[in-house]
Amino acid sequence: MKKIILIAAAAILVVGGSIFVFAQKAAHKDGHKFGGPGHRGGGPAMMLRGLDLTDEQKGKVKEIMEASRANVEPLMAQLRDGHKKIAELGTDGNFDQVKVEAAANEQAAVTAKLIVEKEKAKAQVFALLTDEQKAKAAEQRAKFGERHKEGRPFGGKPGMDF
Repeated sequence: MKKIILIAAAAILVVGGSIFVFAQKAAHKDGHKFGGPGHRGGGPAMMLRGLDLTDEQKGKVKEIMEASRANVEPLMAQLRDGHKKIAELGTDGNFDQVKVEAAANEQAAVTAKLIVEKEKAKAQVFALLTDEQKAKAAEQRAKFGERHKEGRPFGGKPGMDF
């Protein structure tokens, strides 16, 4: 039973990672990739909007994000390689559970490292904030959570496709 739960959890992480990798590769009609010109952004920078950071804070945040990016890029490459490896499994018509489990566990381990890196960078950024900025960030997260529950992650119409 424990093994089945572990396999299911790993599979969920692999699917989530695969979706993330696919989204990174997906192109818009005009050829721009997500994060390119016209993209609304998101991620760590989104949580800092409206917090009125000082120039010193902005500089330190930039340093933290650059250091984090240096750690994340090789992990993302590993995730992409793992996704390709998983995509090839079973294409010969044979299912090898041992290989699938091994690949899923590798993807889960890389995903865990990515989560750790993200949380590390977030904690470092939040350590720079004043109490007022932290309170405002918490308020923004609560508002985002409410919009997200209503099916409007960025304030758009329910069910709006991006």
